Amino acid sequence: MYDVIVVGAGPGGAAAAAFMARDGLKVLLLDKDTFPRDKICGDAIGGKCAGPLERLGLFPAMQAVEQVGSWGVTFSGPYGDKVSIPFTKNTERIIPPGFICAREVFDQLVFEKAVEAGADVWTEAAAEGLLLEGKKVVGVRVKREGEVQDIHAPLVVGADGAYSVVVRDLGITQLDEQHYCAGLRAYYHGITGFRTDNYIELHYVDDIIPGYFWMFPMANGGANVGLGMLSAAVKKNNVKLKALLDQCVAHPRFRHRFAGAERRGPVKGWGLPLGSKPRPMAGDGWMLVGDAASLVDPFTGEGIGNAMVSGEQAARWAAKAHAAGDFSAAFLHTYETEVLGLIKDELRLSYMLQKLGNWKWLLNTVIRKASRSDELADTISCMFDDLGERRRLLNPAFYLRVLAA
Repeated sequence: MYDVIVVGAGPGGAAAAAFMARDGLKVLLLDKDTFPRDKICGDAIGGKCAGPLERLGLFPAMQAVEQVGSWGVTFSGPYGDKVSIPFTKNTERIIPPGFICAREVFDQLVFEKAVEAGADVWTEAAAEGLLLEGKKVVGVRVKREGEVQDIHAPLVVGADGAYSVVVRDLGITQLDEQHYCAGLRAYYHGITGFRTDNYIELHYVDDIIPGYFWMFPMANGGANVGLGMLSAAVKKNNVKLKALLDQCVAHPRFRHRFAGAERRGPVKGWGLPLGSKPRPMAGDGWMLVGDAASLVDPFTGEGIGNAMVSGEQAARWAAKAHAAGDFSAAFLHTYETEVLGLIKDELRLSYMLQKLGNWKWLLNTVIRKASRSDELADTISCMFDDLGERRRLLNPAFYLRVLAA
């Protein structure tokens, strides 16, 4: 009997387990894999992770492993216009506003913190389904070392990603093609042309819109290269994503940068449940975090930050539920309200920007004018730091002013 069972030991689940164990809860953290393990991803760790990482005491360890600090983003439009925008105007800060670190390395750091905090950890332990009393979740059926066990707890946290067993057994729809992204990732070595301050790159290539092509610099001359496209567009246009990725690498805008580069390892694909339509996040005896809750940023595809933010909030509400002896949907619903209160404006903005990608001329106009206007570029830079500034991007008047500039 545990106080909480957390299914999935990625950054969201491991952070939740670490914070819960610190609060004195008896926590079981399950994962079907062993650690360290790879996770298909863009490997970009955004500024939203900074708070949870600091409170977990992970910044020294983070800076000691193989990673690079990233200070901004370069966008390019469908017609070739390009603008580079810093994540922050505070260039004096010691800790970068973002990192690029292989998930095999980053996830291991957070996983070890859960172990250190005192959570019981079972790896190679696959959640086969939920234990239910009526509609109330009371535990998890687990297959471990060939044996199936029923493990009970009054609260189960689903942090098991896009293809969540917890979500499946709750009867929640997993795949909405209008709010789901298909992604491909490949690792390269020797790509040229990255900035010395390691800006990530998002390219809106005419041939792949409404998708986008990314290039993220990594340590020791490596790079994470990939593309993402809405699943509905992939299906509608019968897109072959691997062929499209090769087409991007060979595109006239980029092929000179790949001239001496070598691809290392296979191309791998995965699905991203987008935060443009979050799933229900709490009910009788359960909560969801991260990708399981469908919290991936619709514009950038980044999900680690929202996973860690929701994981920390889930830990707070697990402690509150135990203190109150109340694991009902009515009590836990405030967890969902609080998480969405922290990120819903950003998700709404990102969904609008995702839609902007369908308007090639407008997307290119914003990028072109930002590349020629320090004032506009500064405005966009401030929006990474300031949610109040970011809300301006939700206002059509902002784009009218851009077009008139």
